[in-house]
Amino acid sequence: MMRLVLIFALSAAPLAGPALADNCRIDRTTRKCIFVPLSQRTPPDFTVGDEFPVYDHSMIMNIDRYGLDPVDGPWRYYMSGPDIYRVSTKGYKVLEVIRNPPRR
Repeated sequence: MMRLVLIFALSAAPLAGPALADNCRIDRTTRKCIFVPLSQRTPPDFTVGDEFPVYDHSMIMNIDRYGLDPVDGPWRYYMSGPDIYRVSTKGYKVLEVIRNPPRR
């Protein structure tokens, strides 16, 4: 009887899968899911298209520390809170928001 209950409990486990997928973030280097608790999920300070206050934030100089792609155009990386922003040098518009960047 105990085995039957255990088998039933294990067969019900996949029902919890979709709830975990909502809290999943993909790691840029490993492409694996990283679980992020609801308490740590906050919206970014800025979104794509917003004007970024470059004079209030430091430009990221050591991009290797965060595993970022090299700067190859008229844009730079800035950090605000836990997020990194790729910002245009012309108009200071946010081009990309990088959530949960890895630190090396």
